[in-house]
Amino acid sequence: MQYLFWLVLAALFVLFAGTLYWSSRRNSVRSNAQEKDLEEWTCPTCGFQVQMGTECIYCGEKKSAF
Repeated sequence: MQYLFWLVLAALFVLFAGTLYWSSRRNSVRSNAQEKDLEEWTCPTCGFQVQMGTECIYCGEKKSAF
């Protein structure tokens, strides 16, 4: 009976550690993409300075990949 307790405890620990690892890795990938979307850029079509996002609110031009 004691072995079952330790087995369950070890399984919970592995599950908790895996969840922490997965969530920390996922946030680092997401933050790089979000930072790129928050950069200011000037629309090449109408010249409007877009402060946030990937699409100009006046003409609908998408932000270039460069």
